[in-house]
Amino acid sequence: MWGNKISKSLTYAVNTLSDEKIRIIVYLSAKSAPDGFEIVREYPFINAVGIETNASELERLARYPAVRYVTSCARVFAAESVSRGIGPPVYVNTSLTGRGVSLAVIDTGVSPHLDFCTPINRLFRFKDLIGGKDDFYDDNGHGTFVAGVACGNGLTSGGKYAGVARDSKVVAVKAIGSDGEGGAFDVLDGMQWILDTRKETGVKVCCMSFGANPTDANDPLRRGAEILVKNGISVVAASGNEGRGAIKTPATSPDVISVGAVDENGKVADFTSRGFVMGRRKPEIYALGVDVISVSANSTYKKMSGTSVSAPYIAGACCLLTEKYPSASPRRIKEMILSSATPTPDGRLVLDLSR
Repeated sequence: MWGNKISKSLTYAVNTLSDEKIRIIVYLSAKSAPDGFEIVREYPFINAVGIETNASELERLARYPAVRYVTSCARVFAAESVSRGIGPPVYVNTSLTGRGVSLAVIDTGVSPHLDFCTPINRLFRFKDLIGGKDDFYDDNGHGTFVAGVACGNGLTSGGKYAGVARDSKVVAVKAIGSDGEGGAFDVLDGMQWILDTRKETGVKVCCMSFGANPTDANDPLRRGAEILVKNGISVVAASGNEGRGAIKTPATSPDVISVGAVDENGKVADFTSRGFVMGRRKPEIYALGVDVISVSANSTYKKMSGTSVSAPYIAGACCLLTEKYPSASPRRIKEMILSSATPTPDGRLVLDLSR
């Protein structure tokens, strides 16, 4: 029946917003899309298209045989929290540096900071899905900070504020705007681009320091992240900053590495979204995410807290493991990350690479 093809998240739109334009994700069982609808995006990697239509047209759309499922297009938010005071630097004591590993950062962009560009320019590729620009930039600062935690080399600070994988290359995908918000369409475009260009860029790790409210079991951001994992890319996602419960997508997926935040004493940050998703404890691992200092887009450094900070910490660790075990699958990388963590009395896992 057509009603089974429409997600519960769209029920309200069907019943009350019939005259309003909405953006939706439509999963297809065939390559041909339904006629008579405005297709604004195509996502072959998840066999879906993005459509803009009136809510009143959802029932007609669902009747097409090629339409498998219709779900909503969620808003995406950078997982940043308010920082409090000056905290410890990000520092890693290891012989591994992430050399030869490309890290994709889907975020607000990355600025050409000295910590990425000197003595060797490690800003490898840039895809701007918001402004269409060719050169690296970040009009918000969130993505630059995230990239700094993962792989800044700390040059400007004499190594004091070096990131985890200081020799990794940066592949930046700007899918979030200057206000720290974006849409699922742009994020899915970014995932599609990463998959399409992976042979050229060599991306093996992808950091997603953002989150959205999950739609349902067919959540498009979750599905997109899972396709990246199936294609050999380790995906690390922030769990969110809304406290107990409210785990954000794509961190809801069992295939990604979901990350929460702890302070320098290993105490779970109150803002960390945490709970259970389909019987699985989420996030699966915690890392430093309170009062961390990293690269600033407009100056030298700044401080920030949030699961946005913790996710690149783990993404950098994935780069180190990928450097050491280049043929390891994302599943194996995840197993090594979790087995390297320290269990707390309440059963949580914390990865501490600092100092």
